[in-house]
Amino acid sequence: MFIKELKETSHTERTSKLGKKHVCKRVKTLYLFKCDQCDNQFTRSKGQIQIKRVSNYYKHVCNNCEPKRFAQKQGAQQRKIFKMDASSLKKINEL
Repeated sequence: MFIKELKETSHTERTSKLGKKHVCKRVKTLYLFKCDQCDNQFTRSKGQIQIKRVSNYYKHVCNNCEPKRFAQKQGAQQRKIFKMDASSLKKINEL
């Protein structure tokens, strides 16, 4: 589950060729999620995730959980909802 967007600022100091010190500021965007399997909170950087997936329409799983096992459970639950058995060739999104 998507919770909110966070901004993280870091400051570093670098030295130029002439010996002058400059402070560089970098703002990093992070997304805070709640795992749909174990309810732990975790963050992902903006570059790691597609913008369309930053919503509650998609399921989110943390690094501690197994995403493939979670996806199999979700597919089985959807088949029960639509009363389809496992040998059916129809795709769930076509219903």
